[in-house]
Amino acid sequence: MYYEIEQVAEPYNEILRNSSSPSSCQLVIFVSCLNIDALCSTKILADLFKSQLVQSQIVPVFGYSDLKQHYARLDDDIRSVVLIGCGGSINMEEFLEINTDDLLVDSKEDVRRYKRHIYIFDAHRPWNLNNIFGSDIVHCLDDGTIEESLEEERKAYYRLAELDLEENETHESEDNATDVDEEDGVSNDYDTEEDEDGDEEDFSRKRSTDSSENPNASNKKNRKQRKTLLDEYETVIEEYYSQGTCVVNSVSLQIYSLLSKIGECNLHYLWLTVLGATSLDTAYPHVYNRLYPLLQDEVRRLSPSSNTVKTPDTLSLEVQPDYYLFLLRHSSLYDSFYYSNYVNAKLSLWNENGKKRLHKMFARMGISLNIAQETWLYMDHSIKKELRIIFDRNLDRYGLQDIIRDGFVRSMGYRGAVSATEFVEALLALLEVGKTIVKYDERIEPTDKNSEMINKNFFDREEQKKWVANFWLSWDALDDDKIELLNRGIQHAKTLQKIIFNTGVAALEKKMIKNLRIYRLCVLQDGPDLNSYRNPLTLLRLGNWLVECCAESEDNALLPMVLASLNEATDTYLVAGLPPRYPRGLDMLESQKHILNNFSMAFQQISSETGARVRIDNFESSIIEIRKDDLSPFLEKLTLSGLL
Repeated sequence: MYYEIEQVAEPYNEILRNSSSPSSCQLVIFVSCLNIDALCSTKILADLFKSQLVQSQIVPVFGYSDLKQHYARLDDDIRSVVLIGCGGSINMEEFLEINTDDLLVDSKEDVRRYKRHIYIFDAHRPWNLNNIFGSDIVHCLDDGTIEESLEEERKAYYRLAELDLEENETHESEDNATDVDEEDGVSNDYDTEEDEDGDEEDFSRKRSTDSSENPNASNKKNRKQRKTLLDEYETVIEEYYSQGTCVVNSVSLQIYSLLSKIGECNLHYLWLTVLGATSLDTAYPHVYNRLYPLLQDEVRRLSPSSNTVKTPDTLSLEVQPDYYLFLLRHSSLYDSFYYSNYVNAKLSLWNENGKKRLHKMFARMGISLNIAQETWLYMDHSIKKELRIIFDRNLDRYGLQDIIRDGFVRSMGYRGAVSATEFVEALLALLEVGKTIVKYDERIEPTDKNSEMINKNFFDREEQKKWVANFWLSWDALDDDKIELLNRGIQHAKTLQKIIFNTGVAALEKKMIKNLRIYRLCVLQDGPDLNSYRNPLTLLRLGNWLVECCAESEDNALLPMVLASLNEATDTYLVAGLPPRYPRGLDMLESQKHILNNFSMAFQQISSETGARVRIDNFESSIIEIRKDDLSPFLEKLTLSGLL
């Protein structure tokens, strides 16, 4: 079942009623550990439940197999299970092997009560229709997409359920009729197509027989009608599932709407919501652009007036000018331009002509390279004060007219200020590398056939443990008094962006990006930073960099991309499918459209057709792991499939 937008407070109240035992923990929250929006959403919920004296256990999970293992270990005392950033796209009852009869407590007058419920807060689409229409245990939070756009799918789902029930009843009545006919020696061959050896006159007579005298003829007609309806409704369901995947909202904003409903809004929760929504800007700018006005209004509503006296410890959140530049307040003006995805795509900084354009641009703005390369903190204050005016006057001719926008800035008294985009970069870096950026060990050669699998399983466990540890590090960085973690994340982000830039430049200079008619392909097989792309977040960071550059390329072809990186430790490729991207600043009507990712269904179908050794376990279903030897035939089949 699902809750409409107006019912957003109901799941919260149910959890409070069912999970408020002072003696034991009855609430478990599973959260996608590589998702900043899910991280911020969980932080909000955890603080909220803590304020209500509700004990909760937070379990970061990497993928579906990890989720299933942890769920199987839950105690019988657990009354509420919350999934954040995952679970909406698969049939949870079937996947978790839930026996509803085991959870049934009471059943009176068609109302069933269960001792455990699963609540899903997930912005991935499409929904699994069984979760929202066919389950009494799984409860999903609607963001408007169900009520607004799934009326046809709802009708098809319920009609299919009714037809299945009618089919079962028909089979039972036919079995009874068959027993009677056998006693009377009557043949039931007319249930099938016309017998080629049958007599034409007899067949005509049978067709003209009144249905009341020949009920089986009526049953045959009903079955044909039922089959037509089945095909029609199944087509509706199949088209819905095969349309592609996307992210349509921020889970953090959904949680904040819950806070608004129960009257628990404050600047702390709003800041976490802003971070969660801002994390979508790189991969899903159309979603962020749609949510930004709502966040802007809420920030202005809750922020103290300008007349409020500020102290060294004052925490505030304001709407201030922001830029599509990389960590401007924490690096130099030159580096913030040079490593910006937006500027790279517009000026083609990976080649010498692009660098010349960048230097010429600084000269036109009247800013020398020496000044531009000074750290922002020590840069000439008069230039910083007039920077927006300088940009407005000079950047249009370079296609950078959209570099200035309003953003959200968190001021922390005398400790400084940080924008939401900069904070997200720091969190993302902490999720990717943790406390320190280390080089992975070289490949360990297996000594026998079994040791390769042992090494692979050990590697997977160790990697996922590291990602869970990184999740808790990022969790701590959300606290206002953990400035050192924030600064560490910012330094890691600088290093990672340089790695992304160097790899991206090498891919473009060596022409490693191949245009395969329906998608672009880039395969990383070597390089000094190859092992950095074992983490899906880092691979997606590179993919977004390349896709944005390709969106600004001369061919102007909006093609999706397949990016694969070799993992020498396991002889596998980590493969990510990325949807096409509109260039920044394109007409807003086009950028508001949801760009669907068709790789999720394509990867699943191709892997089943080719028998390729593929692991699809990530909550982002367009990310897979495939054996090294299977990649070439897999991509060949994908190219010829016509699924994209």
